[in-house]
Amino acid sequence: MLSPQQKRYREAATAFAAFVVRHPHDELTPNAQYWLGEVYYVTREFQPALSEFGKVVDGYPDSTKIADAKLKIGYIQYELKDWAKARQMLTQVVQAYPGTTTPRLAQERLDRMKREGH
Repeated sequence: MLSPQQKRYREAATAFAAFVVRHPHDELTPNAQYWLGEVYYVTREFQPALSEFGKVVDGYPDSTKIADAKLKIGYIQYELKDWAKARQMLTQVVQAYPGTTTPRLAQERLDRMKREGH
């Protein structure tokens, strides 16, 4: 039996996925795609999360969610212990998106990796 929280996450994933399918050209579609990835990320379903965040990066080049999606891809690679890919993506975020919170978070994770010997 699913906990109430697990059930809400599943419902959210279903709603975001349905929105993306029903409204592929809506201005909110990149956000829905991102939040679908976020649902998978917070429930530690890392492979589906990687796929969904990758769709944001590859499918919506003008989206304001690209930096955040790349950050989460770096975080997932960290969780999967793929240190080289995590470092590459997080470094890309730091270099490509200066002056926002996202590169600061990426740098914090890079610093953590260094402290941990990765």
